[in-house]
Amino acid sequence: MSARDSTPVPRAWPPHLRSWLRLRRAHDSDSFLQYESVNPRSPSHHAAQRHGGEPTSLAHRPPWPRDRFDVEAARATAASIHQDIQRTPTMRRAVIVAAALMAAGATQVSAQQRGQSRDSLEMEVQRLKARLDSLERVLERVLRAGGDTARVRDELAELRAAARAAVGQRTVTDTAQGSRTRDLQILNPEISVSGDFVGTYANAAGESGTTSAVPREFEFSFQAALDPYTRTKIFVTREEEFEIAGLGEGEGDEEEEEGHGHGGFHIEEGYLYWVGLPGGIGLKAGKFRQEIGHYNRWHTHALLEVGRPLAAVTFLGEDGLIQTGLSLSSPSLSVGPSTQTALVEVTTGTNDALFAGGSDLSVLGRLQSFWDVGRASYFQLGATGVLGENDDIALDSRLLGLDVAFRWAPSIYRGVSLKGEWYFAEQDLDGVVETGHGGYGQLNVRLSRSLVLGARADFVDGYGSTPHVAQLVPSISWWQSEWVRLRLQYNMVRPEGGEANHTVLAQVVWAMGPHKHETY
Repeated sequence: MSARDSTPVPRAWPPHLRSWLRLRRAHDSDSFLQYESVNPRSPSHHAAQRHGGEPTSLAHRPPWPRDRFDVEAARATAASIHQDIQRTPTMRRAVIVAAALMAAGATQVSAQQRGQSRDSLEMEVQRLKARLDSLERVLERVLRAGGDTARVRDELAELRAAARAAVGQRTVTDTAQGSRTRDLQILNPEISVSGDFVGTYANAAGESGTTSAVPREFEFSFQAALDPYTRTKIFVTREEEFEIAGLGEGEGDEEEEEGHGHGGFHIEEGYLYWVGLPGGIGLKAGKFRQEIGHYNRWHTHALLEVGRPLAAVTFLGEDGLIQTGLSLSSPSLSVGPSTQTALVEVTTGTNDALFAGGSDLSVLGRLQSFWDVGRASYFQLGATGVLGENDDIALDSRLLGLDVAFRWAPSIYRGVSLKGEWYFAEQDLDGVVETGHGGYGQLNVRLSRSLVLGARADFVDGYGSTPHVAQLVPSISWWQSEWVRLRLQYNMVRPEGGEANHTVLAQVVWAMGPHKHETY
């Protein structure tokens, strides 16, 4: 054992200096990291005891250079200044902080470390605390360099002011920027876009086949919670018509000239609705697809076939029944094994098919009954009535729709669905009454997560002397993913007393954002 190792530790020395000297004797060749890991006053040591592991946040600290530190000189200097420090605790703390900051300034921090400090203020604070706890290893160097404690206190005050300004400015700036970013994200609506591309090969009776391809629909969806009580949905759509042999040309060109949407962007829906109203009442206001039948609420890209049923197109229009007004729905009522719902909608009668684009009020009422008939199946019945008029042309319109549905789904990716609707329409145009009726039956079979087979049979007998038309629509749909769906479909249209017309359609539908293929 050397002479210096046998020298007793002065009792008058404070505990942290005695701890340091014992450690230096036992581990004269150890690094600064080894000292930190065993020093009972080190923050990293306390953290390790709390969490039951090794000291934390040490890997980034450089070892203390041995060639710059003299143990004998440090021991003599520490004994000489101990009394002065002990008499003035304030000065002792000032010297400690100044020494730590000067040691930090002597160490060149890499660009990567500076980046980490900027990213985490907590890491910076922990690093400075650790260096303050190692004062006994740098105290001798500080006094050698300065000697004048008054000058050290002045420098300390300057360093503290600079540190407060830098840290305070960065904290306030980061907090403000983070807060503004979060606020903007909260205010932003959910934005989605869907596309619908259709290619056709049409072979009308007695004519040669023709091919075409159109971007049938692009839809932009905006949805948001306005406050705890209301939500809003807005759908901006651009649509183009395509030809199905036997059904004639679409009216896209005429509507584009009138500015009603086809061929240009228009508001398909824009409404707000209230949630959490007393008694489970539902309230909606704006422009919306009305509650009639199974598919009027469905957007075009979400349909189970490329187009809507013939009866719906004849009596409700190519886009369905979309009007502006109020919708009020009652809470569900359980009656025996069934659940009953009722709904009333009061809107402006602007629909072309029903009211010839008028501006008078129309009223829609709907009753719906739902039965669970097993663990994996249900049965549903619905009835809808629409009344309205157009005083400008002395038109009164009445429409009754009946719908039925049955579904069996033993699993989420297997199931069978049967649906049907029938419409009875009557129009009184200045004393001349015309009636019409029509409907469809539909079968869909889901074989797997991706594959769905479908078939639909349509029949419509329009107003007046319009000949009735029958249509058969088999299809096969492949869900590539939740956002992409492919479909191949065949349409056979046979008008009364005419020959069959054939059309093959290929469809690709895609969506991005939270509003995927929404159904109702």
